[in-house]
Amino acid sequence: MVTSVGLLAFSAYGLPPAWYVPVNLVVTIGLLLVARWVGLTQGKLGLERDRVPAGLRWGAAAGLAMGVGLILGAVIPATRPLFDDARAAGIGPGLLAYRTLVRIPLGTALLEEVAFRGVLLGAWRRISTAGRAAVGSSLVFGLWHVRPALELLNENDAATDGPERILAVVGAVVATTVGGLALCWLRLRSESLAAPYLAHVAANSLATVGAYLV
Repeated sequence: MVTSVGLLAFSAYGLPPAWYVPVNLVVTIGLLLVARWVGLTQGKLGLERDRVPAGLRWGAAAGLAMGVGLILGAVIPATRPLFDDARAAGIGPGLLAYRTLVRIPLGTALLEEVAFRGVLLGAWRRISTAGRAAVGSSLVFGLWHVRPALELLNENDAATDGPERILAVVGAVVATTVGGLALCWLRLRSESLAAPYLAHVAANSLATVGAYLV
């Protein structure tokens, strides 16, 4: 519970771009130290070495499926508008490479997978069933995305009035909660954090590339 509140408090504050990756890496290391201190084993965190091959297989398969879906979404005229994002407009290939190869893998996906599919899922599994642990960690994961959802709306000048804005944010929370459940399923099915991590990186990075191309 304390970890959940701490994560949500941390998510409420935006970081300057230059600090995003290093600060999130420090927070990731801190979470792993806390997990060790409270007695979470490598297995509970999804970090056992002998499960890495399975995690890589499941993660690669999920990432490939997401990649095909995102490519089709960016190509089909009816779904191309979904990729419109002012944050990707005119950023140049260098910044695109940084975002997809550094910022997302090391600054976003690593922290979120360690936090939600590693520490929170592992901690809740000690006191509840795997299903309830997945739901709990995914709900916190959804709430974690309130500030990013607001930033996205601001950057794209979308949903500017009150009710529409609230509905858009609620929709984002629901969507990321469902996404969190899917990532939890990958984590539990493969017994490795590598699976949801690879899928997470693929989804975010390919969506960024899609927005850039559109």
